[in-house]
Amino acid sequence: MKIMKKVLSAMLCCAMAFTLAACGSSDDSASADVVVMSENDLMSLDSSQATDGTSFEVIAAFKDGLYGYAEDGTLTLMLAESVEVSDDLLTYTFTLKDATWSNGTAVTANDFVYALQRCINVGSEYAFLLGEQGANIVNAEAAIAGEVDASEIGVTAVDDKTLVFELASPCGFFDKLLAFPTFFPINEEFAEEKGDSYATSIDNLLYCGAFELTTWELNNKVVLTKNENYYDADVVQVNSVTINLAQDQSAAALQFDSGELDYCVISSSLVDTYSSNEGYSTINNGYLWYLYINFENELLENENIRKGLSAAIDRDDLCENILKDGSSSASGFVPAELSTNSDGQDFAEACGDLLAANEIDYDLEKAQEYIDAGLAELGVDSISIDLVYGTDEGVNDCATYLEQAFNALDGVTLTLVATNKQARINTYLKDGDFDLCLTRWGPDYADATTYLNNLETSQIGNNNYGCYSNSEYDDLLAAARSEGDAATREGYLMEANNILMEDVAIVPIFEQGQAVLQSSSLSGLVHNAVGTPYIFKYVTKS
Repeated sequence: MKIMKKVLSAMLCCAMAFTLAACGSSDDSASADVVVMSENDLMSLDSSQATDGTSFEVIAAFKDGLYGYAEDGTLTLMLAESVEVSDDLLTYTFTLKDATWSNGTAVTANDFVYALQRCINVGSEYAFLLGEQGANIVNAEAAIAGEVDASEIGVTAVDDKTLVFELASPCGFFDKLLAFPTFFPINEEFAEEKGDSYATSIDNLLYCGAFELTTWELNNKVVLTKNENYYDADVVQVNSVTINLAQDQSAAALQFDSGELDYCVISSSLVDTYSSNEGYSTINNGYLWYLYINFENELLENENIRKGLSAAIDRDDLCENILKDGSSSASGFVPAELSTNSDGQDFAEACGDLLAANEIDYDLEKAQEYIDAGLAELGVDSISIDLVYGTDEGVNDCATYLEQAFNALDGVTLTLVATNKQARINTYLKDGDFDLCLTRWGPDYADATTYLNNLETSQIGNNNYGCYSNSEYDDLLAAARSEGDAATREGYLMEANNILMEDVAIVPIFEQGQAVLQSSSLSGLVHNAVGTPYIFKYVTKS
């Protein structure tokens, strides 16, 4: 029998979350209606299949997980009353709170078991979070590969209130994973009854969170209304939250001016107009923008060519004078403020400026030297390459900046290929039909592996669209997965991060900030730079 120890929820924290606060609430805030905007449409409300931030934040509004976020942005227990962890960090035993679904049935341990088995059975893009690249639940990797049935993974409902996870190796970010919607419960009887219709409309959903979904109009809006049967309903201080979907930023700013909108994101072009507004601020959006490099292109397979392209980008100038939205220059593949090492130091800060360390930071003279060396090695006088980007992703100015920077190099001709996000991913990246691709990654959980895992050799054909491969890098990530000592594990990951920059496996550009406008009457909106972008549970409006 393993000796168990209590994990105090008060000690749980997520360094990447913070609360956007303004003035306090008023006595009538419980009947207030809040309106916010989203730049994107809502893609899916099935927590087993959702993959985008807007879907995650709506799911997190109407459904709780074992963990979630407190009002101050720290990680805390939600549907779990308590958790015990074995001394070897391989067994987690949760006791559930008394909570009900919107059809009156109890939320049980089996709801979590079913949800995770279903995630594997439906072939979710996020099933990997259950396997070696995430929680490393016993048998999950084999189940994902189809070698064993999903019912054999190490997640067990001992009884209605007792849920046990068995891990194949320690996972230092397991609590953070459990706050991610992929790990949220699904009522088995209801989902099986609905079949393919499950989660496709408000009538085909059940709720166990702070809100219920009362309106869902594609490409228009969703309305979340307070769930009076929520176990923590006293905390919810607004009647409803409306999210305007796929809203143009300029139109949103005008609605903010007229008082129709309480919170919105604005583009760089609007920053100068609104920067003096008392509701203006910038936030860390958590995304890293970078260039995927197609290693199957013989020109870009040349290391000096890749180094020259990286050294030609003045990232500080781009962020300060073009983007102007709080974005900062990137210095590696893992951005700042993602995770904290066991010694309390930010992971990216501990790694240092890897572009400078590997002499691929901005230096136009050196960039030309790299290009000249690369051209000589290739036996050509010049090269022509394309750069694919999505015009609907807010990076038009960045793409133009890169075009000018690369075309300023003698011997380089770069052509922009303008498309949209969906085509960028599904037509160009997945088909390998690109030279360079301006892309981004948003972290799913607060650990460096949420970035580093993407460039393993095993991910070629998945997220490793550039077909980068380095056996030493793969070995370091494998060692990190089986390492129980936090400091040793962090050392492996830091070394892996540096290898990527030594190889110029990708070209980091900027860590995305975001300029926002928030009404002085709105407070309690929790923003996460990791996982679920916004938490609405604690919102108040005076």
